[in-house]
Amino acid sequence: SSEWGIWMRLADLIGGVVVLILGLAVLFFSYQLDYYSEFGPGPGFLPLWVGIFITGCAIYLIIDVFRKQGKAEAFFKPRTRLGLKMLITIIITFLLFPLLGFSIGLALFTGFTMRMMGKHHWISCGLTAVVTAIAIHFIFGQLLYIPLPKGMIGW
Repeated sequence: SSEWGIWMRLADLIGGVVVLILGLAVLFFSYQLDYYSEFGPGPGFLPLWVGIFITGCAIYLIIDVFRKQGKAEAFFKPRTRLGLKMLITIIITFLLFPLLGFSIGLALFTGFTMRMMGKHHWISCGLTAVVTAIAIHFIFGQLLYIPLPKGMIGW
């Protein structure tokens, strides 16, 4: 119904404005940090670019609300179910980190999302997961000496 569409556009507009405020706040606070440091990017480097990205996405959403005014939209868009599956996968992955550790948890997440999003063969997903676990463990743990959560499995 058209009344439902009005409420959905209003919700999108309110959400866009809230995210815009968040993005502007991130930008404001990132300017209080040094962009460069003695050794390269400083503590303000990443927050500045995250703030720019968040603000840009919010502006796009707000413009899109006004551009689509008058067009009826369904509540559940075709890929909404896939988005919900992805959100559940992310939550489960974070809950499993204490048990599996970062390397194995992220590797399983990578393999599973490859299968879910791209419908790749299980063999490709499994090989990618194994390579991801080894790469994360080697690059961060051995080359960069960055301690990652190991979990109960110890890897």
